[in-house]
Amino acid sequence: MEINYEDINTNNLIIDIRPKIDYLNFHIKNSVNIPRVLLLNNPSEYLNKYETYYLLCDKGTISKKTANILNSLGYNCYSIIGGLESINKYY
Repeated sequence: MEINYEDINTNNLIIDIRPKIDYLNFHIKNSVNIPRVLLLNNPSEYLNKYETYYLLCDKGTISKKTANILNSLGYNCYSIIGGLESINKYY
């Protein structure tokens, strides 16, 4: 599932799935960094099946694939369309 940044519910968690060094160099306000590998290796450590999450990467491609995997496991994840490249205008 995908969603435009303008349409997200700001009460839900934005998870930046990029490597930690990329997150430290730049990230959007109120996001948390959980690198993709960690998230996919043990999703139950980070996610609750009753919550909604928005996944973010550089261009939206990796977050879309990650969201699809997590959704197939019963989580409720959206990929932010276009990733950071599409929302840089807000920051």
